[in-house]
Amino acid sequence: MATIDDVAKLAGVSKGTVSNVFSKKRPIGPEATKRVFEAARQLGYYPNHIARSLAIRKTMIAGLRMPIPKEGMMSQFEIQMINGVLNECAKHGFRVLLDTLPEHDDPNQFTVDPVDGVIMLNPRREDLRIEMYRQIGMPLVLVGRPDPMDPGVSYVDNDNAELACEVGRYLLSIGHESILFLNASSDMTVAFDRERGLAAALAEQGMPLPPEQVMNYSRELHRSPTEYGYRAVLETMKSRSYTAVVADTDRVALGVLRAARELGLNVPDDLSVIALSNDARLAQEMTPPLTCVELSAEMLGAQAAQILMEKMENADVVRQHTVRAKLVFRESCKKRPR
Repeated sequence: MATIDDVAKLAGVSKGTVSNVFSKKRPIGPEATKRVFEAARQLGYYPNHIARSLAIRKTMIAGLRMPIPKEGMMSQFEIQMINGVLNECAKHGFRVLLDTLPEHDDPNQFTVDPVDGVIMLNPRREDLRIEMYRQIGMPLVLVGRPDPMDPGVSYVDNDNAELACEVGRYLLSIGHESILFLNASSDMTVAFDRERGLAAALAEQGMPLPPEQVMNYSRELHRSPTEYGYRAVLETMKSRSYTAVVADTDRVALGVLRAARELGLNVPDDLSVIALSNDARLAQEMTPPLTCVELSAEMLGAQAAQILMEKMENADVVRQHTVRAKLVFRESCKKRPR
């Protein structure tokens, strides 16, 4: 069996150069890289990941903790997020281990995977996992801000309070004052920030955001985000009429549109709908095409991975980065006659 020494000898380079070509730990010129790959091909050499990990005391694997819905289907946001993480990690020679278990529902599921650092989505308020990673010295980057805020925790996020405020101002500007907010799970920091932002927009016009106008997704009560949107609208419209619905995701909005059809409501003539995420293909296939908020998921993932690479080199690095979100106007919102 060929060894790294054999490859180095045939390629006319040092063993360290061969190692760096395969690990991508240091940049190697194209000519030397070509010779190494050609030598490896001729000799039938394949780098042993386990042996290399033991030698450099690194697994060269980044963990990505991203719980997915019960039905097992990833949203476009999640797919774009993964792409951003994968692309950035690949630049540094890192593989990515994807963990989709909803460990926040059961603290006993918290495990330490064979990884050099972790990117964790959807932090909860008072999230114990953050302290667990800190105690074991595992580099951690959040997608979503910690709560309470911690100057020592690295994260990337949208300004969720501001984007929800912008959505609220937009709906108010086109005449909607009776707004139903189908928010994320109540223990998520993103849910708190978005409710605060929408309330701020209403407060600017001297209006409250009553608790009955805000609902929260629950993994225990709802089989899927789409069912959540569907049931929420059917149930709330029995006691009160709303002119606009702000949905946590486009899949929640899909359930809202289904419920509206069953109730004989026309979107957008009778009910305006807007989603706080943007699956461009799904949104444009809906009838009518869905007004959304573009969160730039791929950029969020890439930024998180970039910060993690820095933290794995220097544990003292702390980065807190905000990615701008923007409204994407389509046809599911309409000005309400006064």
